Amino acid sequence: MQQSTIDFLTGLSESIIHGFSEYTGISKSIEEGSEKLKKKLFITGAAISLVATGLFLSIWGIASAIDAVFALRGLGLILIGLFAVLTGAILIYIK
Repeated sequence: MQQSTIDFLTGLSESIIHGFSEYTGISKSIEEGSEKLKKKLFITGAAISLVATGLFLSIWGIASAIDAVFALRGLGLILIGLFAVLTGAILIYIK
């Protein structure tokens, strides 16, 4: 269902751009702009996912090291989670 909605909206936007291309000269710039926007969004999404994965693995490594050093049996993960929640709350409060 979701993929068919995306396909419908993609087809609709392409047909609108094609309609503009038949009647105006600005369609090429619209098409080029939309292609550039798609590329920028993809690159941004890929970068955000890579950064998020790196941060997750780093925090997991820190928590695992805390568990190994102090033999806390999982408490390190809870401590790092609490630290992350408090940091997020402070950042929201400051903003």
